[in-house]
Amino acid sequence: MGDLITSNIPVFQQVSGNFSLGATYDIQQQLRARLNVSLLGLKADDQRSPKEVFKERNLNFKSSVWEIALMGEYDLVDRESFNIVPYVFGGIGVYHFNPYTYDSIAGKVFLHDVGTEGQYLNLPGYPKPYSRTQINIPLGFGVRYEVSESLSIGLEFNYRILFTDYLDDVSTKYVNPSLFYASPYYTANNNYYADLASRLGYRATDPKYNIGMPRGNPNKKDAFYTFQITATFKLDGLSFGGSPFGGSGYNSSRHYTY
Repeated sequence: MGDLITSNIPVFQQVSGNFSLGATYDIQQQLRARLNVSLLGLKADDQRSPKEVFKERNLNFKSSVWEIALMGEYDLVDRESFNIVPYVFGGIGVYHFNPYTYDSIAGKVFLHDVGTEGQYLNLPGYPKPYSRTQINIPLGFGVRYEVSESLSIGLEFNYRILFTDYLDDVSTKYVNPSLFYASPYYTANNNYYADLASRLGYRATDPKYNIGMPRGNPNKKDAFYTFQITATFKLDGLSFGGSPFGGSGYNSSRHYTY
């Protein structure tokens, strides 16, 4: 969800795959701590929009995302009494993204290094380079079916609140191409970088895309979410020498989710 994904684009036309591996630790009967490591794909393309104005903008991106998240998970019913268990979860995560596009000249191009919105111009009024490793807030819910004492399967929705508008490398406004030409950072490839910043064939007289016109909307942060099918395997009776609840030992369950 961002500047290249609008309400006019069918969501499932922009879907990519994802995979997660995780482990949970029972704190109480219905409460557990959870650690997840995920590899996700993100993409969006203006050419999929039914609106001509977005097709003319002609921006697109793809990105692989690595994420590690620590969360709390709470069952809404007692899994000892019900086979179908709805649950909610939330926590904090760290993720790394690196948006790229494909160009007919150079092939795969990482957009962060281009500075498509003037990040390397070092001029007032233009953004600084964004960090590709950031914190997010995962929140979600799911339902699982307890097949047996040691196996459950389920469905899960996980929404990530982000603190950046550059997940898709689009946020603010078009840059006057003359600034690319004058900047030392762009000296070797100034015309090429200007073309990547504005992929419609930049025309300063274009009434829709003249200098300083919005390229994106900086007032709304980006976000992403996943739907996953889960399989959870439980290992019982793991013993530890000490217990946070007192006594000389503690038997716990650990759950491994794919």
